[in-house]
Amino acid sequence: MSKRIWLGKRAQRRYLKRLSVVFSSSLDLRIVTETYIEPQSAARFHKRHGGGSSGRVDRHFKKLAKHDWLRLVRIVKPGAGRRGGEEHIYRAAELAVFDDETWALLPYSLKVAFSWRIVGQLAERIREAMKAGTFDAQPNRHLTWTPFAVDRLGWERIVEAVNALFASLFEEQEDAKLRMQESGAKPLVATIGLLAFEAATFRATAAARALVTPRRECGMPFPERLARVFADELALTILTELNMRAMSVKSFRAEFGGSESKIRRLFKRLEEAGWIERVAEKTGGRRRGAREQFYRATGLAIFDNETWKEVPSDAKHAHSWTIAKQLLEHVKGAVDAGTLDSRDDRHLTWSLLQLDKEGWDKIAVACDELFAFTLKERDRAADRLTESGASPIMMTLAVAAFESPAESSKEW
Repeated sequence: MSKRIWLGKRAQRRYLKRLSVVFSSSLDLRIVTETYIEPQSAARFHKRHGGGSSGRVDRHFKKLAKHDWLRLVRIVKPGAGRRGGEEHIYRAAELAVFDDETWALLPYSLKVAFSWRIVGQLAERIREAMKAGTFDAQPNRHLTWTPFAVDRLGWERIVEAVNALFASLFEEQEDAKLRMQESGAKPLVATIGLLAFEAATFRATAAARALVTPRRECGMPFPERLARVFADELALTILTELNMRAMSVKSFRAEFGGSESKIRRLFKRLEEAGWIERVAEKTGGRRRGAREQFYRATGLAIFDNETWKEVPSDAKHAHSWTIAKQLLEHVKGAVDAGTLDSRDDRHLTWSLLQLDKEGWDKIAVACDELFAFTLKERDRAADRLTESGASPIMMTLAVAAFESPAESSKEW
């Protein structure tokens, strides 16, 4: 997905630490996303999207600029009917996304939690567009998903096509901006969702079986939970190891070294963020009466969500809402089976774009072409599987493309 050139794992881990800045709060993540779509000042962002006080939003803009997530593009002087002082316009240099190599560094429990959130956010965008009446505003909108069998070559070709479409979305947005500057047309806000993952199989993977079920729902905002892992390389190591086995602070230190007080602090932070839970307690032997707590990484907690119980009252949306809910259940099945993130080259993204009508139509055609290519590749793969006798991969492709309301009050 990303064209970033890496120098190895050390550079990738530095990037994860940098991601901890933008994931430190939902506000930071939304600022980066919105200013990537359209350059704006802290004052303009606050007027459109809120975020607490104007001073709080300004502080977050400055923090993100300090860490090179935002770039100052121009300063607007007072005048021409505009009150106040200078207005500093920023744009995000890049989106907070993972390339395949960095994604591969993450422990399984974090991957699946992140993936489930992406799907849930896309579903929320669908529901929001239906409520606002924009979901069916464009006759060539998309909401389609299908599971099918492929071989390894078919998987690689389809994922490559999905990645290429994802990259083209932002190129089309830039082209649309230039056209709208000349035409003066108002932008159309579009949500594009692309999902390509391994569907559930009959037997759960070892990674899924190894995790413990959380006893409670963590109330901490998800970006902040991620930041607790990304901010310290040792925290990432702890979570990675606890995905594979139970460990205590002492046993981790005995194997990996480091400060016991720091390790204990990181264990506590990860437990507070819902990434790990205590699973056993041991006494006796060399412990001399002391109690040694052992921890494991948690699995995905899918608690009841009121969002999914609400069916749009408009009859024309009922079928689409049913398709969206069925897709969510299909994804949940892949979570339970451990296949959703069993492959590092899976693709789960949703993108919010500003387009003109020409840009929208081009993306709609590209979505049609992706599905047509996928069906042909499915048939080619079936022939190859018959000839080779290899075991098939159950793959799911889902594409959503629809107009979103211009303003959204939802926290990301």
